[in-house]
Amino acid sequence: MKGLLDRADGRAKNPKETLDTDEAYRAAISHRPSNYALFFYLQPKTFATRLAALRAAIQSPAATQQQTILEQVRSVSGATRLEGGKIYDLLFVGMPPLESRDGGTALTRSSLTLGTKETFFYLSMLLNLGERMETLNQAAGLSGMMQKFAQAFSDSGITVDDWKGAFGIELGSLADWPSSAHWPTLLLTLPVLDVAKAGKIVEAATRADDDAIWTRTEKDGVRYFSMQSPATLVAITPTIALSDRLLVAGFNPVSVEEAVKRSGSASPELSDSPTFKSAAGLVPAPTNFFAYIDMQLLYSRLDASLRPMLLLAAAFMPALSSSVDLGKLPSPEVVTKHLSPIVSSQRYERDGYVAESVGPITFNQSVLGLAILSGAGAAARQKAGGGLTGGGSPPAGSPQPSPSPSGTP
Repeated sequence: MKGLLDRADGRAKNPKETLDTDEAYRAAISHRPSNYALFFYLQPKTFATRLAALRAAIQSPAATQQQTILEQVRSVSGATRLEGGKIYDLLFVGMPPLESRDGGTALTRSSLTLGTKETFFYLSMLLNLGERMETLNQAAGLSGMMQKFAQAFSDSGITVDDWKGAFGIELGSLADWPSSAHWPTLLLTLPVLDVAKAGKIVEAATRADDDAIWTRTEKDGVRYFSMQSPATLVAITPTIALSDRLLVAGFNPVSVEEAVKRSGSASPELSDSPTFKSAAGLVPAPTNFFAYIDMQLLYSRLDASLRPMLLLAAAFMPALSSSVDLGKLPSPEVVTKHLSPIVSSQRYERDGYVAESVGPITFNQSVLGLAILSGAGAAARQKAGGGLTGGGSPPAGSPQPSPSPSGTP
């Protein structure tokens, strides 16, 4: 505390040791906007040093020569400001570029052509699946479905080089919610570099689960793989479409086939919409990551799907009306007029990665909120499960219960 007060009052013995003269800090604040309401700075040097010492104690010298991502991070900083009814976030991570692992390719957002006027979520990012598969293959303790996939790829002789040669590194994801549908549809896309290698990988993936039955069809030069899942509340039919330039995966064969048809469209609906153009113009052009969420469309669809369920629940549970008056729920138009899209962009600039996000809440805040809610839900389930004790055997040496006169324990 004395040292802190000495620095605050200008009595520090060595002014050069203050944070303001630190090179990593100066680099971080050079990316900070001139106008902000909140700013934070983190230097993970202490954590990285202890992590390196721990790795040196438990791993071989050859393994410790390779730095982890945390050890490469020089600083983490962020700033938030409010402007025009929107929240602006800027996150800076000072570290060397990682693009060399991905071949230095910049983001093209080529999967935008698959979007429609009813697309409320779009994401595009650089993800080298070949390197990620190499990491998974080296990881210990794989279980469940991932272990089955790894075994299927191994049995088919699929190597990391096959993955790298089969697919490009730009992963795309889209979610559509038509007004006529009760639930949204989600799609994942990957560019195809070698259709023969990609087909071999998809075939191996469909053989990973012995209990799953996949049907294979071909239409207009595109191969389709579909699996009928057991009957649930929401009908799911995992489907993969493979063409000579694109892989599309989803939970509905109709949506996958329609996406394949749109991939060759000369007039993409999503990228040409004024809402998307206006939102994308609020952030710099991305080189690594881009995300877009149409909050007005998402809220309207959620309201249309959930409001009837709430009203039906109130009819069967009259006690609910004593706490909540569902008749006073505002119409979706009252809420959506205050909502604007969420957009996020990431790029590498000079000495680190810069991620900017804009919206009624930012992309970083929404991800953090979902993580907190997921953690709270997991803790609640664990607590509820911990209160239910099983009927296991008593510890050895403990007295056994005597049978009742009727012979029932």
